[in-house]
Amino acid sequence: MTDLDFKTIGINIKKRRNYLGITQEAIANYLDVNPSHISNIECGRANPSLTVLVKIANILQCSVDVFIEKEYTFQTDCQTDQMLNNEILKKLKNCNTEKKSRILKMIDLM
Repeated sequence: MTDLDFKTIGINIKKRRNYLGITQEAIANYLDVNPSHISNIECGRANPSLTVLVKIANILQCSVDVFIEKEYTFQTDCQTDQMLNNEILKKLKNCNTEKKSRILKMIDLM
């Protein structure tokens, strides 16, 4: 696993904070840190601990996933299934009617 992308995490925190109209100062006061620390987190210059991320998420009324969702590299069964469906459809587009009919018969036999 590569290191977390703290710059993107910070951008996500900033987006959520701005959406809610909460200032960096308000978050800093709640966390009892300097507002420049919040700025550094949002710019990716400081890497917040999990505890700080959870506290920020609580302040911003969301889950930590809002900040780190792009860090996950696994695919759910549903995502894998959708990728397979898309790949099959791409290949079928290049088939003529006769081939599509044969493929359908093979699928029915399975």
